[in-house]
Amino acid sequence: MDELLFRLIAEGVGRYLDAVDRLAEPERSKIAVETRRLVAAWRAVLALHNGCHGCRRRGACSVWRVAEAYFVRRISSRRRAR
Repeated sequence: MDELLFRLIAEGVGRYLDAVDRLAEPERSKIAVETRRLVAAWRAVLALHNGCHGCRRRGACSVWRVAEAYFVRRISSRRRAR
């Protein structure tokens, strides 16, 4: 995968996860706790894939493609709808 494209995708995913994490910050409800847990899990999985051999050989691996589809493209489509 092109380094610039990967960096843009990674930044977009990071911004989305940051925003979701901030939404859960003031809450101590069960859903806020679980939301923060899911955000942390996604961050951990994506951190493991920073050096993924599949990404280096074939472009984005399936993990990054899923993250982009759910977190980056979702944001982009919402912005276009406004």
